[in-house]
Amino acid sequence: MKTKIKIYLIIIVALAAFLRFWQIDKYPHGFNADEASYAYNAYSLISTGKDEFGHPWPIHLESFADYKPAGTAYLMLPFIKVFGLNELAARLPSLIFGVLSVLLIYLLVQELFSIPYFSLISAFFLAISPWHIHFSRGAWETNLATTFLLLGTYFFFKGLSYPKFFVFSIISLSFYLLRHYFLILEASNFCYYSGYSCIRDTYARSNRQRKQRVFFV
Repeated sequence: MKTKIKIYLIIIVALAAFLRFWQIDKYPHGFNADEASYAYNAYSLISTGKDEFGHPWPIHLESFADYKPAGTAYLMLPFIKVFGLNELAARLPSLIFGVLSVLLIYLLVQELFSIPYFSLISAFFLAISPWHIHFSRGAWETNLATTFLLLGTYFFFKGLSYPKFFVFSIISLSFYLLRHYFLILEASNFCYYSGYSCIRDTYARSNRQRKQRVFFV
């Protein structure tokens, strides 16, 4: 990576961090029910090894009888352990993952097209995306799922050149599934169409061309 590209990327990631961490103690206002549920269950798991309903280390949280996947609460554990049960501790995983996803979108686009400035533009637009900033600043599973999807997709396309990366793709997509049950269908479609496209385009003129075809499918 050229020095100029590195500098631009650092600036974009720093901008993403600023937009997500700035006045996090004031905005968004309040702490909604889903955030509070995840945070309290994480606190309960740290204190007793059980969720608020007494289930030991569950894979889903009963919560408001909506049975959320427990992955988001588990990510909060170390932060609540260190900083205590408060809004900042609950939101820190999402804040960090929001910044990380900006770096991941750069790596993914670069892996697909190998055009540094195109990759930088993609990262910049995600860094300033109002939708992404909003969900990065709250303790919601949406933002965490997006980051794991980007990570799993990046490793998948990396694996087309170096098969050992398929293992990391599977692990990342498995964590992706722990964010929301609806994502099981989405991840299944991704795996099916990606696998189908890989087989169909085995004889593509170049490996990068194959990656691009799979991506657009």
